[in-house]
Amino acid sequence: MGETARARTRRRDDERFARAVDSGVGAAEFGTELAVVAALRRLGGSVTVEPGTRERIARRITETRPRRRVLPVLTTAVVALTALVCLGLLLARDALPGEPLYHLKRAHETAMLGLTFDTEDDAARRLSYASRKLEEITILGRHGVHDPDTYRLALADFTEHATRGAAELMAFATRTDGRPLTTLSAWAQRKSAEVAEVEPLLPTTVSTDVTALLERIERRSTALSERMNCYEITSVHSDDLGALPATSACTPPESRPSSPARTAPRAEPETSPEAAPATFVEHPHDVEATTEPTPRSADVVPAVPHTPTSREGRPPTSEPEAPAVVSGPPLPSGSPAVTAG
Repeated sequence: MGETARARTRRRDDERFARAVDSGVGAAEFGTELAVVAALRRLGGSVTVEPGTRERIARRITETRPRRRVLPVLTTAVVALTALVCLGLLLARDALPGEPLYHLKRAHETAMLGLTFDTEDDAARRLSYASRKLEEITILGRHGVHDPDTYRLALADFTEHATRGAAELMAFATRTDGRPLTTLSAWAQRKSAEVAEVEPLLPTTVSTDVTALLERIERRSTALSERMNCYEITSVHSDDLGALPATSACTPPESRPSSPARTAPRAEPETSPEAAPATFVEHPHDVEATTEPTPRSADVVPAVPHTPTSREGRPPTSEPEAPAVVSGPPLPSGSPAVTAG
């Protein structure tokens, strides 16, 4: 396993050569090599070698021999190390602050949090670890430990897990239906009751810090739960537990004033000059004003239709009137005909 084809071929050749040297099997294949071996044996029998030299030569041969079975050795080492770590984690589950395996327990908890990517799952895991740290604190109290330094790691981990877990869960709850807030408030009440049972056995600073944090979590979750039916649930201010509850009057979302709908301006229908029929209104003074005399005849002018720009003048009739025809005296012979209309 893990051995290349070239290495396997070389190993088989070495094994055949070794059998040929020891028992003579396959001597025809290694005739030259066996002759060299026989000559070396005769030379070795005639030459006296010091024991120190012999040992040095044997050591050099052993050091230069290619190391085999490296992968099985590494695999065995990895399996043994994994088994040792699993056994250590199993034994560290009940470790208390001050014991050697307690740091391995904390390292495992940190690794598990690093592998949690969902916000709700991370909050639930942190609250579970906070409960575990609180259990360690109560066990130390029942064992009669009064040194605050012994509680230091457990208290620091409890504060971190409880604070971050509560903040993440409250943020998730305010974005949904708010049901996790009731669960969080009940969890804080239950843990406060557990601390109250062993409060005389704990150092004053430890019991005070734990109780104060649990009361803050309970009050915050209860206040947010009461505003879940309001239009404004949280304010713009926040602290280590997340956003603070809004302080404005509770206005249900249904009764909040709605902004007037913005209506788009009504577009006027577009009419193209080809589609819309033109209406002409005859005005004698307009005809006279827009008509210029031609050099050939000053008496004949074409009738120019007039389009009104306002509502003044005679309203158009249902049937368009025929344009007026202006006539004049006959033109001299040879002049082009002029027509109007």
